[in-house]
Amino acid sequence: MDHNKLIAKNAKETLKPLGFVRSGKSRIWFKDNGWWAVLIEFQPSSFSKGTYVNIAVNHFLYESSGWTFHISKRLSPFADAQTDDFESTLESMVSQAAAVAQELQNKFSSVKAFFDYYQSMEQRTIWNSLYAGIFSALLGNTKKAKESFQIICDDVYSMGWELAIQSRAKDLMFLLQDEKAFINSLHGTILRSRSMMGLETANGNLVKLPE
Repeated sequence: MDHNKLIAKNAKETLKPLGFVRSGKSRIWFKDNGWWAVLIEFQPSSFSKGTYVNIAVNHFLYESSGWTFHISKRLSPFADAQTDDFESTLESMVSQAAAVAQELQNKFSSVKAFFDYYQSMEQRTIWNSLYAGIFSALLGNTKKAKESFQIICDDVYSMGWELAIQSRAKDLMFLLQDEKAFINSLHGTILRSRSMMGLETANGNLVKLPE
């Protein structure tokens, strides 16, 4: 059997019963949690037939037309399709991936978990500051949210995508004075992100933010 079909077959048998759905015809499977998702990616190699396996968390708090691996782990080693034990190795990796995905599902089932993750980041990138601010605000910590957004607002950027994030940070900073407006703005971002990715948005519960 072609190794791509074998990967798809193993993934379907193991992951579908756990609530995972294949993203189109890609090698990514996801478990939809409304405003965030758990991903399992069977990443190909440019040098050999086979797969790496990445497990990640993706949240929809900034518009994107594709999956983003905000928090990720990689299983090792690479599963080489040209070896005799590829099928057994693949089965083992899919099972491991399912277990790690469940760990992430449990760990990041609350806003506090995301807040703790971004607050623990030593490297304050523009992305880390944006999400640290958002999750601080969702926990009601306006002071920390302002500090995170201010880092972005005060910096000097030249790239278009950086300027777009800076503009978003300024908007969110302004919205901190009105909790309902802040939540509504995030809700709109989630809806737009899901729409851009072709994900179901008809059920309002899918995009309900935590209380």
